[in-house]
Amino acid sequence: MWKKIIASLFIIIGIFSFSSTGYGANMNTSSVQVARRTDRNRYQVTVPSEDAIATDKKTALISGKAPSGTNIVIEVYGTMDLTGKNFSLTNLPKSSDYILISKETIKAGQVGFAKEVELVSGINKVVVIFRVNGVNTVEKVYYVYDNALAEEAVRNPYRIVPTK
Repeated sequence: MWKKIIASLFIIIGIFSFSSTGYGANMNTSSVQVARRTDRNRYQVTVPSEDAIATDKKTALISGKAPSGTNIVIEVYGTMDLTGKNFSLTNLPKSSDYILISKETIKAGQVGFAKEVELVSGINKVVVIFRVNGVNTVEKVYYVYDNALAEEAVRNPYRIVPTK
């Protein structure tokens, strides 16, 4: 008798552990959610991969992935440190301190998009705007430094720089 009860319990437990539960959803809702997830992965900035870059070059390449025909706006903002606040990658300026340097609209091709932009000395912010609803803008910050001043700072790390 006990053997039959134990065997029946094992069978019942086995049946309930292998069963799966399904949930139904409206087809229109589920297809929109799947489309939103995949769309965000299709719009990316791949170069540069870092969010903040220090360089001595006055040009930068911005490239990424987007479906063919997508309108992409690339805005370049710059700031010169005329205020004496000593901006750096750890001490970034406020949004009001930036000045729009250039703005260009490009179309993505079959392999994505690429654009070379001009930078100014100091802190630069490159904003990539995908003209698609639900896709976030991407911001990259460049610190363009003078190579001669950087070499001087390395040679004399204890030199006191005059404030402006």
